[in-house]
Parts: sequence; structure tokens; C-alpha cells
Amino acid sequence: MKRFFTLAIALMCTVFTASAQNGDSDKKHEKLTPEQKTEKLATALSLTDDQKAKVLDLNKEYESLFADHHHGPKPDGNSGATDKRPELTDEQKAEMKAHREQHEAYNAKLKEILTDEQYAKYQEMRPKGPRGGKDGKDGNK
Repeated sequence: MKRFFTLAIALMCTVFTASAQNGDSDKKHEKLTPEQKTEKLATALSLTDDQKAKVLDLNKEYESLFADHHHGPKPDGNSGATDKRPELTDEQKAEMKAHREQHEAYNAKLKEILTDEQYAKYQEMRPKGPRGGKDGKDGNK
């Protein structure tokens, strides 16, 4: 009987741990509305009311840019066990280029709204992806 309870407790701990880890990863990929994104920036960068209104308009204009871009399994069906990247199709390359150009346009417009200090802080806040360099900039320029 003791073994049964010990096994049941161990199983419950494993299930709760796995659930908690999955819940955390889901929050990381949660799509923010333009209002939520603006509020986050307003708090982090101490935006004025005028800046906040302009940033909200900008975030609404570029809402599709911040959509969750999760794709299915890799084209070759590989789960990522090797270091080799799958080849991108011409369509995927074009999409990536368009997305990058859209991001650059967003950043240029945002830079016009923010002060130099705010923009520098914004640059530091940006997520550093796997291809980000030491300075956090994308190596694709």
C-alpha cells in the first residue's frame, strides 16, 4: 500500500511539473494586442501621452507584423535533432525578406516617435534570437 501511494505521488509531481512547464512556454508565445504591446512599451520606456497615442497607431498599423509565426514541422520532417538547417523555398525566403523589411520600417517609424534614450532602451529590450550577435542585432543586414 505504501508503494502505491509513493508511486501515485511521484506520478502526480511529474504531471504537475510537465503542466507548469507547458503553461510557461505558451505564455511566451502569446500574441499581444496592439493596445497590450503599447502599454508594455509605455511602461518600460516611460512614454508621454502623445508618444503613447502615436505608438498605439503604429502598433495597429503593423499588427500583422507581431502575429505569432509558428509553423508546423520542418520541411524535411526532422525534429531538429541535427545541426543542419532545412532548405527554404523561394516563397519562404520572399516571406522572410518582406517580414524583415516590414520590421525595419516599423523600427524607423518608432525611432521618429521615441527620444534617443528611449529608442536605445527599446533596442536593449528586444529579444535576442539565435542569430543575434553580441550587440543583439540581427546578422542579416
